Order: sequence, then structure tokens, then C-alpha cells
Amino acid sequence: MPKTIFARKPFDLDQLKSDVADLKRLFNSQGDAYYVAEELQLSNQEWERLTEDFLADRPCFRQFSEKKLPVTEEGTPCIRVTTPGSEFALIIDTQGYDYARYVGFEANDSSEIDDEDELDWDEDSSEEEESLTEEEVVDGLRALLMGESLDCTSLEDNAFTRTYEEGGYLTYDKGFTIHMADGGVFQVTVKQER
Repeated sequence: MPKTIFARKPFDLDQLKSDVADLKRLFNSQGDAYYVAEELQLSNQEWERLTEDFLADRPCFRQFSEKKLPVTEEGTPCIRVTTPGSEFALIIDTQGYDYARYVGFEANDSSEIDDEDELDWDEDSSEEEESLTEEEVVDGLRALLMGESLDCTSLEDNAFTRTYEEGGYLTYDKGFTIHMADGGVFQVTVKQER
């Protein structure tokens, strides 16, 4: 029977990777048993929307939850989600909710997710990647606001932003987060001085 390490309520794919790696490292988790009760193949655009916000309510998850499938000796009933070209599938346990409450990985070759290199989780390789510092982010944002050219291309490439509201932050502050390809996240808060 297959097993996966489930992360509880991850916001996006970066957080899912981080949470699963932490569960494996800190608790030596081998994962929980599950069975595939439903297959869902998404377009690349649908996959991107899902992996950027696992916590959004989706009709497909509501329909799955309404079936109230039983937990059996094989494990928990889950949805296996794939998209063309992905190196892995997502295993989603809705737990009766309308969103992806618990999410894990399944490699396309059906092997266990012990090979962290496959999902780029190897700590050694992440240390070799050059990460931006807070000062570089500030300098880059100031340059953008002033119409100057960016010295740091990492701020432009493979990054996306999300407002605090979109990210579900519990704050009245206005601002946004910058999500880097290496998993780094920076917060930018805007407050009017006068």
C-alpha cells in the first residue's frame, strides 16, 4: 500500500515542500497509508492555480468530500492530481472539506519520496543556491520604483508576489510577499507616514 507524508493546510507548493521536508527530518516520518479513490488530471494552468493556493475552495474537492468515502485497511481515500510534464503527482486528502486540507507527493515512478533530489529538497544543493538578502530586495525594489535598472536579476526571475489579503495574512497592514524560486519569502509592508 502506498504511503506519503501529508502536510496539513499548506498554502502553496513552496510551503508544501518545506513542511514535508520538516516532517521527514524532525519526526523521521515515513508517511501515512492512502488509497487513490479518484484521479484528477489538470491542465498546466489549472495545476498552477492549485499549487499557488491549496486553501481555495474548489468544486471538485467538495464533490469528493460529499462522497464520504471510508478509511479502510488500505488507508485514507485520496485524490491523485497530475498534470502533463510534472515530475510528481499530488495526493490530496480533503478530510471532508472543500479545499486541499492535507497534501502529499507521489513520484511518477511510484517510488517513495525518499529521493529528495527529485523534488529539489536536498539541503546541500539549496545551500549552494545564491539567495537574496533583505538589503538586495530593498535595493531592487527602490531601483524599480525609481525606474533604474536592476543589478540583481534574481529579483526578476522565477519570483511571484501575493498581497497579504491573497496570502491570508491576519493583518490590517497593506503590503505583499515576494516568493523566490529558492523558497525564500520576503514581506513588504506599506504604511503612509503623512
